[in-house]
Amino acid sequence: ILTSSPIFGDIIYFNLWGLFPLLLLLVSFNFLRHKQCYKDKRNLPPGEMGFPLIGETMEFFNAQRRNQLFEEFVHPRILKHGRIFRTRIMGSPTVVVNGAEANKFLLSNEFKLVKSSWPSSSVELMGRDSIMEKDGERHRFLRGVIGTSLGYAGLELLVLKLCNSVQFHLATNWKGQHKISLYRSTKVLSFSVVFECLLGIKVEPGLLDTFERMLEGVVSPAVMFPGSKFWRAKKARVEIEKMLVKVVREKRREMEGSLGREQDGMLLSKLVSGMIQGEISEKEVIDNVVLLVFAAHDTTSFAVAMTFKMLAQHPDC
Repeated sequence: ILTSSPIFGDIIYFNLWGLFPLLLLLVSFNFLRHKQCYKDKRNLPPGEMGFPLIGETMEFFNAQRRNQLFEEFVHPRILKHGRIFRTRIMGSPTVVVNGAEANKFLLSNEFKLVKSSWPSSSVELMGRDSIMEKDGERHRFLRGVIGTSLGYAGLELLVLKLCNSVQFHLATNWKGQHKISLYRSTKVLSFSVVFECLLGIKVEPGLLDTFERMLEGVVSPAVMFPGSKFWRAKKARVEIEKMLVKVVREKRREMEGSLGREQDGMLLSKLVSGMIQGEISEKEVIDNVVLLVFAAHDTTSFAVAMTFKMLAQHPDC
């Protein structure tokens, strides 16, 4: 049974008038915000932002999963909006550029007009103290330390070790085999080369699987839900960090016992040497080792596998 009361009606009337200033303020704020957004959009490239929050993330991931990122996601938007267009991916407003001139502009103005950034999941897994999260003088310093291992003197030591590692892998895993999994084999090879030749760290059984569990979460949503890719990746990151902390501290004790000399010329020795001198923290050493393994392992194995694939498809080229 519904009844009406003059007193209850007065209360509602009073509350509505009490809320009126707040409603007026919200309407004014939304109008100004819409006006400002409209003003800002005039200086943005054409494009579509997709759904609220997620934007065009699903289209992006679906194309990536089918290995058709350019064909299904980038190229149709170039045809529709031009070589530079805007979108929203993983919750972030994004501008996609295409072409040599645009890439030259971005790369030549890094830390000047533009600054590189990564999805939060990548930052969490690679490490906040890795070189990809640094800029300015700190970025240049870390790049200099890492670059010395790939200079002329560093490559002299590296090439011989690399050749021996490749020959050992081919003799162990390829010789006498009628059929091999090329992509998996190149992953194992590049992982061994990075760890043993570049860093001087022995690859223990199961280490590659742990790293790959972590890498699966690099481009996944940063949601710590039990069973999710990111959750599994974070657990793998903890295992890797424990192993690297042990390796780095053992290397430090070894180098301090030999008065801090870099006896093997390995990148890990150079990083630990900087740590001994107080120039680099232990966390920076570990995060940059993780980043380098990710950068070298995944991209190199894919490039090698694709090279073999193209040679098989075009034997006369």
